Amino acid sequence: MKRIFIKGNGKSDITLILLHGTGGRETDLLHIAATVDQNANVLGYRGEVLEGEQTRFFERLNLRTFNEDSLKRESEKLFNQIVADSQEFGFDLTRVVIIGYSNGANIAAHMLLNHKTKYLGAMLMHPGYFSEQVSNVDLSQLNVLLTAGARDTLTTAGEAFKLKQLLEARGAKAEIKLTDGGHEIDQMESMEGHVWLLGIK
Repeated sequence: MKRIFIKGNGKSDITLILLHGTGGRETDLLHIAATVDQNANVLGYRGEVLEGEQTRFFERLNLRTFNEDSLKRESEKLFNQIVADSQEFGFDLTRVVIIGYSNGANIAAHMLLNHKTKYLGAMLMHPGYFSEQVSNVDLSQLNVLLTAGARDTLTTAGEAFKLKQLLEARGAKAEIKLTDGGHEIDQMESMEGHVWLLGIK
């Protein structure tokens, strides 16, 4: 899996894991990471699935129907890669914060809801989790910030709220921040992420 790792400056013990949206790459969310925690380690991944010429983290059948086998397979692969990379790069899995956008937010949600993770938090921007794959995991250690756009027609605020309920039912502490925009990342989302992370450190 293609990835980029940038060592932090030692002033933060956090590692930010970046998961891009459809058509993206491992460097797409570096500007978000720089605002959320400029001192943290940063590890960005590139999805290995192609939809036409666009990279994704898992296949889908249409905008609101996931290929469930692909989702399960690629989520397992990503989970194992993060564990392996924590050993290679020497970061603490309990101090990991995942930052995912759209497709990246959805595979992050699957990973959190179906694997025994120890991560500190997740910032899920414009998620639309249309899968019934949900396990009985304990997320009581997890803090989650979900962001959504009031004019987003691809992944709605209502869908973010449904994901919030799924996470909270498993013990996570989750909150939603709403922007006035559409599916694109609003500048305020990274600032919201910065304030949120300061509160959970």
